[in-house]
Amino acid sequence: MKSSFRIGKIAGIEVDVHVTLFIILIIFSYALYFTPYPYGFQGLTYSNFVRAGLSIISSISLFLAVLFHELSHSIIGRRRGVKVKGIILFIFGGVSMLEEMPKEPRKEIEIAFAGPLLSIFLGVLFYGISLTQIPILAEFSRVFAIYNLVLALFNLLPAFPLDGGRILRGILAKRIGFVNATRIAAETGKLMAFLIGIFGLFVNPWLILIAFFIYMGANEEEKIVMVENVLKRVKIMDIMSHDPLTISPETKVGEVLELMLAQKHLGYPVVEDGKLVGIVTLKDISKASAETPVAEVMTRDVVTISPLSSAFEAFKLINEKKIGRLPVVDEGKVIGIVSRTDLMRTLEIIGIQEAFKGVRKIAKPA
Repeated sequence: MKSSFRIGKIAGIEVDVHVTLFIILIIFSYALYFTPYPYGFQGLTYSNFVRAGLSIISSISLFLAVLFHELSHSIIGRRRGVKVKGIILFIFGGVSMLEEMPKEPRKEIEIAFAGPLLSIFLGVLFYGISLTQIPILAEFSRVFAIYNLVLALFNLLPAFPLDGGRILRGILAKRIGFVNATRIAAETGKLMAFLIGIFGLFVNPWLILIAFFIYMGANEEEKIVMVENVLKRVKIMDIMSHDPLTISPETKVGEVLELMLAQKHLGYPVVEDGKLVGIVTLKDISKASAETPVAEVMTRDVVTISPLSSAFEAFKLINEKKIGRLPVVDEGKVIGIVSRTDLMRTLEIIGIQEAFKGVRKIAKPA
């Protein structure tokens, strides 16, 4: 069963909804029904049916506001040259899936600030509508305005990876560079998450979950930036296994299993007439008979990489495609293979090298 499904496109950007969104819609509708006005609809003179309707409509409207908040990030990001994969709405709100945040501080600040700015606009607009004193519309607009302003202010907290944390990184990056700015913004985000979690213990347990989400997000993004900082300096040709063993499409599955047992590698490029036509892994042959030709079970849609690409390009491809290895192709010929293990080993070795350099600097006499 799929955990999310696509509801369509807005401005050419694909929008997905995660099943957890429906859980929070129910919870939030319930909370709005029992929360005193103007933060909910308890205490208004309308019937229970009308209050329930207002609560449900408001809950859905707030997540539409979250969608437009994320759309503003995506649209500004696309205008600044960032590829947008789409938007997903889930239990904690929404996420704009930008392929990567720009390294230019000004662009990151503009993209990050776009969401809160739209939420502030919606908050001010609907607060103005609430002043009209038109029954039901005024009450709905007041509640909707308050929650949009809360959404904007919350996202402006300097808790990376929230918008405010990204703005902080952009400001810091102007002075100390992207990597150091990420480290400081991430540590600030972790501290803010800890404080939000403590606050949640006494006020609202839901804040503890949000704090956990912020902490994990800050931690993961910091890791990715650190990994990129190391691997982008390394070329694939420097870490790949040269002249890898290849097999033909006619090779039997039983022979491949024997090869895997002898060579301790679980994937091999399939080559025919000098050209790469597929790749076969242990997963591909796990349910096939020993006499089955590789051509019948191999993966034909092969993701490859150039020897001149950076190791970080391989890291991204391996993680995005959920594969274990990439054939290295130059002028149509397989000249090597790079695996997840090769990348992790490179990270470990360079990490130790840089640690040694740091020790030498400290030990160097004045």
